[in-house]
Amino acid sequence: MGPDAAVPPPCDERLPEVDARWSALAGFCDGIAAPDDAERRSHRTRMTEALAAAGQRALVVEPGPTMQFLAGVRWGRSERPFLLVLPREGEAFWVVPAFEELRAREQLGDADVSAWQEHESPYEIVAKRLGGASDPVAVEPQMRGFIVEGLRQAMGATAVVDGAAVVHGVRMRKQPAELARLRRANEATKAALRLVASEVGGGIRQSELAELIRAAQNEAGLGDVWVLALIGPNAAFPHGTAEDRALTEGDVVLVDTGGSLHGYRSDITRTWVYGTPSDEVRTAWATVAEAQRRALEKIGPGVQCGEVDAQARAVIEAAGFGTGYERFTHRLGHGIGLEVHEPPYLVQASTQVLEPGMTMSNEPGIYVPGQFGIRIEDIVAVTETGAEVFGPMVESIDQPFGAQP
Repeated sequence: MGPDAAVPPPCDERLPEVDARWSALAGFCDGIAAPDDAERRSHRTRMTEALAAAGQRALVVEPGPTMQFLAGVRWGRSERPFLLVLPREGEAFWVVPAFEELRAREQLGDADVSAWQEHESPYEIVAKRLGGASDPVAVEPQMRGFIVEGLRQAMGATAVVDGAAVVHGVRMRKQPAELARLRRANEATKAALRLVASEVGGGIRQSELAELIRAAQNEAGLGDVWVLALIGPNAAFPHGTAEDRALTEGDVVLVDTGGSLHGYRSDITRTWVYGTPSDEVRTAWATVAEAQRRALEKIGPGVQCGEVDAQARAVIEAAGFGTGYERFTHRLGHGIGLEVHEPPYLVQASTQVLEPGMTMSNEPGIYVPGQFGIRIEDIVAVTETGAEVFGPMVESIDQPFGAQP
């Protein structure tokens, strides 16, 4: 589901003391290459080709995932614009605060940089450097409003357009190296969850369980780990609640968690029972698993996102767990890559067509307030002929982590 939930701050580094219980995970992510300059050049080429096809002469980007995707640069956002400008023809250039130029060049090297002094307008610099061509300039979809407005004042209201279609169109279709990072990150999260679950006993609190899962994923090689661990009735809140509940016999345990491998994300949810499941929980669990399997069968090239959501929702409705959003209270899934949540979205009425290379979560759920919640989530990649699931799927409530690898 992702880290919109009320979870502790992410842990970006390994814990200083490694728990021997997780030693089997060491080196799990070794051998997966980080993005290099050649890969980022290919990303920029794909983006400029998309700009040309859309009739847009340049893309303006501020710090965030799209800047990482295109240039590998990380920079904090502030009231002072720090911009990457990618023309569809010619080389990219940067517009940065002058007093930060030396620090910026630690990442930018000998790139083409235009520095603006405190009394100057960075927007006027962008306008001057791009010239007065008639084709509009696109801005990335996450750009803040005051920067968009500044560009429009400098270039004209109709000269600046939303670049969401171009940016999402390129970033949604993952390349083989990106898929390799996503695949391994999600396999690592699943391996960590399986191992931690085998160590969980009665009395453990949600916060303590979260710390174990965080430590295990760190040991597997993931950073920026987040964990949502919910026990018993708390699992009926898809994004959690403030109560730090302790585990008792018969409780449902729902863990939604993920981390980052070279910037690419995992997001996995597993639900199991400590002790003997009730008949109602067993039925609900089997229904969610079936809904996930049926949705997976639907995922493939040419299918609309809304159709996949409808496939899963129909299974849950047919089993008697309410209609619409009554018990299955959220969309079926979200895209994933450099962000845990990004397009495409498997949501009712979406006409977005799936294409090879798109990656997304498949995570149906049933939530009964005051009793339990069940969610099963895997990350899926669209292939030329169907879909690939990253890592083992669940088998049954008695084998909630699938077959042993």
